[in-house]
Amino acid sequence: MKKLLTICTTLFLLLACEKIAPEYPDEPVVDYQGFGLFIATDALGNKNLVGKLSFKFTDGDGNIGLPDPQDTSEVSLPDTLRYNLFLHLYDLDGNEYVQIPEEQGGILKYRIPVLDKNPTSGTLDLDIAYPVIIHDTIFYTFYIYDRDLNRSNIDTTEVIVLSGINLDEI
Repeated sequence: MKKLLTICTTLFLLLACEKIAPEYPDEPVVDYQGFGLFIATDALGNKNLVGKLSFKFTDGDGNIGLPDPQDTSEVSLPDTLRYNLFLHLYDLDGNEYVQIPEEQGGILKYRIPVLDKNPTSGTLDLDIAYPVIIHDTIFYTFYIYDRDLNRSNIDTTEVIVLSGINLDEI
């Protein structure tokens, strides 16, 4: 009888437990996971150095992502309405890291497509091509925007060393 009561109590407790969905803030949050380098071959057979940025993200109201642009009038819109993932490049100059200006390619801008999930959480991987290596010891800071223009926290990659990579030898 005691055994039956224990089984019934355990069964009742298991059935009574509801999965509690995690609660995230309405502002996006990014969490850097890693950065890796690999060699990719394009359609013409050329070898290219590619970096893969991986990060986790959350957004409580689930409005991450931008729809595909419908026309070319979007060009006149501010960057925060055309892009929602921004990376800032820093390069080692002597003994300190300096932010590379936008006009020298120091800000990379990307579009995350609309993600239909509420609340939204997941992992994103971004490929960054290095057709020419100008800066050899770098790191990135990055952040995202949601459709309400809430900006996430800023996260940072580790230092990435691009010097000494010879694509002809691979």
